[in-house]
Amino acid sequence: MMLRPLVVPSRDEYAEELKRLAVDSTCIEIFLDKQDGLLVKITDLSTPAANILKQTALSVGADVAVHREVITGRIERSDAVFMGTRRQLRKVGSALSGQPFGLGKLDKDVAFLLDNICGNLSSLKLPGGDVSFDEPLVMGVLNVTPDSFSDGGEYLEPKAAIARIDEMLSEGADMIDVGAESTRPGSDLVPPEEQLRRLEPIFSFLEGRRCIWSLDTTNPDVARTGLDRGASIINDVSSGRDSTLWSLAAQYAAGYVLMHMQGTPRTMQQDPYYDDFNAELFAFFSQKLTEIAGSGLNRVRVIIDPGIGFGKRVPDNTAAVRRLGELRAFGQPIMVGASRKSFLGKLLGLDVTERCESSVAVAVLAYANGANILRVHDVKQTKKALRAAAAIRYVEAEES
Repeated sequence: MMLRPLVVPSRDEYAEELKRLAVDSTCIEIFLDKQDGLLVKITDLSTPAANILKQTALSVGADVAVHREVITGRIERSDAVFMGTRRQLRKVGSALSGQPFGLGKLDKDVAFLLDNICGNLSSLKLPGGDVSFDEPLVMGVLNVTPDSFSDGGEYLEPKAAIARIDEMLSEGADMIDVGAESTRPGSDLVPPEEQLRRLEPIFSFLEGRRCIWSLDTTNPDVARTGLDRGASIINDVSSGRDSTLWSLAAQYAAGYVLMHMQGTPRTMQQDPYYDDFNAELFAFFSQKLTEIAGSGLNRVRVIIDPGIGFGKRVPDNTAAVRRLGELRAFGQPIMVGASRKSFLGKLLGLDVTERCESSVAVAVLAYANGANILRVHDVKQTKKALRAAAAIRYVEAEES
């Protein structure tokens, strides 16, 4: 059993969720009228459990949608969607705490879910300093590569790279993300020796600067060297394939970015496909966070990233941003890196050099939907837009 909040901004999108559930078609319009409340999908219930859950929800004034054959007993298992308020969901969880069929643990799962989606994140202590998530954070991108999709070759020379770091910090970047290996679609791995050769002058410069910086690498040797030289975060785009990186993050008390990707950078855009993208994204993080917790890396050090542009179609990328709030259920900081990505070009017909404004728009939308860190190329513009969004969101009413 797994609980996932459903963030469905349109009736059509919610109708699709109900059809996946195989509810009675005559009930769809009734359930659509209950979309404005809290929606939580509960997966893989036995038929008796689904019936008990529905009756308990009705008893507190809420409702639950289930497979149309649950009432007949012709199926063995069903997913369910709770529709109601947070208070009603807590009541349902409490009422079922002594029930069989796996419902006994629902109370604990409900408490975890609601605490995460309603609470605030704690500050994160990193080698380079403490990071607070009270306001949206901007991570400036520096690619020390000849072939990155947006700025390949522009900062390959150390002087240019160092000047760009200074520029981004002066523009308000809260942290810098440094990488020496392109992860654009179709790219090949770069040997660790070459990555370190490209990064050496950057490491030397950053050792003398008081700033928090992240190292974008999937290689443990590169990661260890970077951590030795002062990196605070390992930004791992490989979907957590090498648990050595988890151990390194734990050893150095560093942050670790767990990003979702289907395939590898070389193969990820070769006809990616999902049956239910948001469900598969959520299940990925659920599984990986459990594995990471078992590895010894404290979960509070893990930042999750839906991986915009990594093994995804245009509708997947837009859904990742639109329904980002579902990932708040994990209680982890969320990072989004949509800056200048190709899906913006496909949506709007823009060349990579023309995507500044659209990238800023995505950053603001992602922040409004739950992102805590925005990984961007255009630091100055994004920082200004996010400050405005945050001010509007949290402004206190003036006394009349």
